[in-house]
Amino acid sequence: MSHITTNIAQLEQMAPVILNSAQRKPLVLVGMVGIAKTQWIKSTYHDLYAEHLGLSTDRVGFIQERVANRDSAEIAGVALPVKTDDGDVLTKFTKPPLITKIEETGLEHGIILFDEMLQAPADVQKVLADVLDPDERTLAGWAIPEGWIVAATGNRVADKSGASRLLSHLLNRCRVFELEFNVNQWADWARSNDVNPLAIDCAVTYHGEDFFATSVPTEDGPFCTPRSLVHAASDLTAFMDTDAFDGTYIPSHIEALVASSIGQRAAGMLSRHIAMADEVPQAEDIFAGPNDANVPDSTGYQLLAANRAINGAETANMGEAALQYIVRLRPDLQVSLGTKLLRASAKNGWVLTSDVATAFIQKFHDLIPLAEAANWR
Repeated sequence: MSHITTNIAQLEQMAPVILNSAQRKPLVLVGMVGIAKTQWIKSTYHDLYAEHLGLSTDRVGFIQERVANRDSAEIAGVALPVKTDDGDVLTKFTKPPLITKIEETGLEHGIILFDEMLQAPADVQKVLADVLDPDERTLAGWAIPEGWIVAATGNRVADKSGASRLLSHLLNRCRVFELEFNVNQWADWARSNDVNPLAIDCAVTYHGEDFFATSVPTEDGPFCTPRSLVHAASDLTAFMDTDAFDGTYIPSHIEALVASSIGQRAAGMLSRHIAMADEVPQAEDIFAGPNDANVPDSTGYQLLAANRAINGAETANMGEAALQYIVRLRPDLQVSLGTKLLRASAKNGWVLTSDVATAFIQKFHDLIPLAEAANWR
């Protein structure tokens, strides 16, 4: 049996209809590890539900329950013997922790996310069956508040993450979709979340060559997913912000560090992508003609070129030339790279007095402190 496939763009189009439907069927997303299923529900779906209700996001609760490492008693509550006044012994269940968590929010509306649902054992799925049933919406006899909706995530059986098939009697109680990965949609998200542009460029360029793993490899070790690439990109950015980066070469120890997140194959592709950036001018080209040196179309290659100039500058005149080149780049790169150059200038005792430097400082004087704070975090 195959689940209906969809992608992030379609989900965002379907969400208003799902939220408007009289059927309160839970939304369940399954798919490859690391493709932001949980993150989409925590962020976008949460925002869309708040918008549907006409409330600010902080007035819509969110409870994430990782059910893969729970047993049924932890979820449904514990059965306790209770002696009545007549001396009889009855069994009563404690209030389920989930109900207590909902009450403690003090909010009338929210989302309950059962994370790693398909990794949960069968007895846990059975306990949650009535919560997932839009006609029941109870947990161990305790009603789920009307304004709280339910969602769940899980991996595929093929992902070898301990997932199993969703119990058959739950399939028609939920809206189950297999989420497909779209590299361009991920790239849009990554750019807006300050993921290293070189990592983004590499992912888009080599996506068709299985840069990302399409399934969990048979051998042990790290492998490249959108999530693990974000982690590796953070390490790459940290290295590129040091004087050790010459703008072209990723040393073996940094490639190994990146590989610890995305695997040796993907790390090698990323390293070669940086090294083979032929359209990127060398530092000497920029110093000789900052207004004539090529400005690549690729954001990542613009970043490479500027870093080559910043890290290669040895005099104030070279620093001025580097800044003159930087102001020809994308506006968002101008701020971060210009700030990096100003830091380097101060460190070396250079004073940049050109019209370009003065105009840059005047134009971005409000943003430079923020860029400095981001660079020093």
